[in-house]
Amino acid sequence: MSLTLAFDDVRFFGAAIFTDSNDPDGPWATVLVDHSDEEPWFRLTTTDPTGSDVSVAAMAETERLMRFILTEQPERIGRTRPNPPAS
Repeated sequence: MSLTLAFDDVRFFGAAIFTDSNDPDGPWATVLVDHSDEEPWFRLTTTDPTGSDVSVAAMAETERLMRFILTEQPERIGRTRPNPPAS
């Protein structure tokens, strides 16, 4: 699995590429990541028009990774942590 993200002051974008360790020369599942102005703050697009099982799993894993990054490590893509609500 390879996740590459680029960002500027406004948005981020990138791709996640998944290979099968049992068939490294086989087809790769690629998921494109793009910034969104509404929750969950990103959009995912598969490059597999057939929607194979590999692509479905890749989409789910990319979503999990992006949610983790935005929640736990937002500074890695140029974001700041949300302020906790005032008590």
